[in-house]
Amino acid sequence: MSEEFDWVERDRGVLTKRDREILLGQSGENLDKNAQNVRRYNIRERIKNSLYDFHIIAQNLPLADIQQLFEPAYDWSRERRQLDEEGRTSAQPDIDQLLWSWLALFEFFSYGMYAGGKQETQVLMQGLVEGGIERGYREYQHDNLQTYREIDVDLGLNYGNLVLRNNYLRGVQQDLPSETSEIAKEVLRLRRLRKISQIDASRWFDEYVRKPEFD
Repeated sequence: MSEEFDWVERDRGVLTKRDREILLGQSGENLDKNAQNVRRYNIRERIKNSLYDFHIIAQNLPLADIQQLFEPAYDWSRERRQLDEEGRTSAQPDIDQLLWSWLALFEFFSYGMYAGGKQETQVLMQGLVEGGIERGYREYQHDNLQTYREIDVDLGLNYGNLVLRNNYLRGVQQDLPSETSEIAKEVLRLRRLRKISQIDASRWFDEYVRKPEFD
């Protein structure tokens, strides 16, 4: 993923330029509580309406346009095949920023479904993902006059050992900068990206940023 990608200066999407700056922590410090609530409400409404639009997009966007949107995935596949032919099976092609953004979409969906804290919602999430994959593959078969084949998608969710969380946090701690001001920025960044919990962020602030000074 390119570090030079400009997350703010882009054409309008779901977010305005101002929305992006605020969510990235680059501005908005002067907004009062009511202004923050209004802006977040507007963002939520635009997200919902963009999701409704996907019903229209999925059913009606011409195949030529779909292929142009997903060209980065086809490029990656061509590079992957070339590497395999060269015997470089352990090498991985670079992933385009657009593909990384699809990963972020799935991340957002998964986090939001889990955030309700109900096991039934997790079952719903799995059913929606499996159903979407089945429908997309079936539509592709129909559109390309392929012989119909039964499709059975099974998204297995396997949970690892909770003890591994401590190893993850230990690794993150070891990579923290040495300067106090830089530590503060990094902890805020990790928390904003949901890489650490609010409890861990507060603990690290107390330990590294607000630590008492001794003569």
